[in-house]
Amino acid sequence: TNAEAITIRVFNIETGFLEIAHSSGVTENFINQAPIRVGEGIIGNTVLENKPFSTPDATQEALCKNTDFARSEGIKAMMCVPMNSKENTIGCITVYRKTNNEFAEHDLMLLSIFSAEAVEAIEKARLIAELKKQATTDPLTGLFNKRAIIEKLQSEIDRSKRHKHSTAILFIDIDNFKTYNDSDGHLMGDKLLHDFTALLHKHCRTEDLLGRFGGDEFIVIAPQSSLTGALSLAKKLCKEVEQYDFISSNMNQPFKTTCSIGIALYPEHSDNYEDLMEKADKALFISKRGGRNRATVWQENTDNTAGA
Repeated sequence: TNAEAITIRVFNIETGFLEIAHSSGVTENFINQAPIRVGEGIIGNTVLENKPFSTPDATQEALCKNTDFARSEGIKAMMCVPMNSKENTIGCITVYRKTNNEFAEHDLMLLSIFSAEAVEAIEKARLIAELKKQATTDPLTGLFNKRAIIEKLQSEIDRSKRHKHSTAILFIDIDNFKTYNDSDGHLMGDKLLHDFTALLHKHCRTEDLLGRFGGDEFIVIAPQSSLTGALSLAKKLCKEVEQYDFISSNMNQPFKTTCSIGIALYPEHSDNYEDLMEKADKALFISKRGGRNRATVWQENTDNTAGA
């Protein structure tokens, strides 16, 4: 492409930013500039909209986030191409020239091919790291996956029977997650799930077992927890999620959401793990039907299930 400089930015789910993973032809100051949010500047918009962008002079573009950096590097022409995996956009490759000689259509084709190869290399590296955990772990959140958390529940119920203590299970659903996912994109949806998981880790006990059932559905197994303790935890989670500022593609406004929770207790509600899951799920449904942002304890008469 006769480019004089290149940067490859990859979305870091830990920070929520597009960060430079590789660069060539730019100074240390350029590399160390503040990371870019999805939807911010030319590069952030390229990732958000999943569309290539080209200009003969980046410094004249209203979307240009760091005009001063571009001028100090002598950058003029610029082309950005999103990096697409099978599931979503994971980053962006950007090439630069120090003249107004705009990149041509064949440059776009070459960069698109390079983008596909870069994505393949990144995914292979990630796959190697994830294969070891894949059997029991949800790759996005790091929590137990559905199969593993059900096995953990079975084991915990058996242990509760032997030691004659109670165990609570909480079914948790993020309210309005689909709306956020549709409006801000799957990449930001993944970030929300990641941050929601961090909240669970922060406010659950170290002995609690956390799992993701899929989508925006989570489960917490609370060994040796009373109904009072489980309800206290559920209320705490509802409050913390409601107060948390989740990152959105709108730089000036965080995304606000809540969660709904259903609770069932061994042995009070059942001594069978499948039955307990079904009852916690029914209690969750009552929480959703009752207006969301609440916790509900399963009762025999589900229409009169206790809520908080």
